[in-house]
Amino acid sequence: MNDPAMTPSTGFLVVKVSTAQGAIPLENATVNIRGGSAEDSGILYSLRTDRDGKTSPVALATPSLSQSETPQGDTPYSVYHVDVFLDGYQPLFFHNVPIFPSIISVQPAIMIPDPASPL
Repeated sequence: MNDPAMTPSTGFLVVKVSTAQGAIPLENATVNIRGGSAEDSGILYSLRTDRDGKTSPVALATPSLSQSETPQGDTPYSVYHVDVFLDGYQPLFFHNVPIFPSIISVQPAIMIPDPASPL
């Protein structure tokens, strides 16, 4: 079990929530990060965005970095699902967000006001 190709690695995810085509950051949005497989689709993290509309970076398991070094290797990234909620806005659901080892991935989430909700 000391095969470096089988050693899990870590990647990172930051979700940046905004509105007005990305011009206005949204504070206090709820961001749920879920596993990307049917067997593991539960909530791993539930976060809130800061005044800049960003979550803090979250460490997520990924395959070993060495898997990306050979063409016959398995997929060199893991996938996760991201759900974003904020009162007064339509919820967003991102499926199969790729997370690579040793990389900080940024998932933009541009929210649209909910016309049925009084702001």
